[in-house]
Amino acid sequence: MIKKIATPLLALLLLLPGCLEDPDPLPQTINTYQTYYNYLIEPYDVQWEIDDVVIGSDHAYGVPAEAIVTLDSSEQEVLIRTSNSDTGLLIDSLSYLLVENGAYMVAILGTEEEPHLLCEPIDTHFPSAGMTKLRFLHAAATMGPVDIYIGGDLPEHKVFSGTDYTSVSEYLEVAEEKLWDAIIVTPENSLPADSTILSYTANTIFRTGWVYLCIIEHSDNYIESSYQLQVDEQPVY
Repeated sequence: MIKKIATPLLALLLLLPGCLEDPDPLPQTINTYQTYYNYLIEPYDVQWEIDDVVIGSDHAYGVPAEAIVTLDSSEQEVLIRTSNSDTGLLIDSLSYLLVENGAYMVAILGTEEEPHLLCEPIDTHFPSAGMTKLRFLHAAATMGPVDIYIGGDLPEHKVFSGTDYTSVSEYLEVAEEKLWDAIIVTPENSLPADSTILSYTANTIFRTGWVYLCIIEHSDNYIESSYQLQVDEQPVY
């Protein structure tokens, strides 16, 4: 079972030693690190639990949230649950093996009738020198498979083909300047000149040496909302 949730204590533990003359050593803990994403197309916020311990409530659509979870052992299978924050209604659940010092992304996609709960490990290694590392999550429920272009709109700029809804791409290392120039999302087997869903150009958000998750999503938690690309920094250590 989960022993405790460390997130609310972390800031205090980092600050207290500076205020005490002779602090006692902190107990050894077995920590894992999670980033949570709520892309459920419903009018309510969600609650997250691991083995019946509440990780967080009132998690709003499209806003990443982080938590540190302390385990009982270096490898532990846990039950992850997502519920309606207002009513407690279970939306979806899955079992997943967490490993000491591992980092994970947990995402709820879809609707109450057709939910998709994902848990994927995060590669926390730094990219190669001079490069930026990223991958994509397709979280837009009404969008079909897509092709993704980086650095331009020509066929040779395609980096992923047929990325489908609920899927997470492999990691890709790219020069920062190419990411600044363009990230373009098209329907599968369509060139940008023929049909473009999203065009993320002339941006300077990406930095060399960092890792990112790019989420193809609805802009709001209703199915008729427009599409957008959200970029979230991932942990590196």
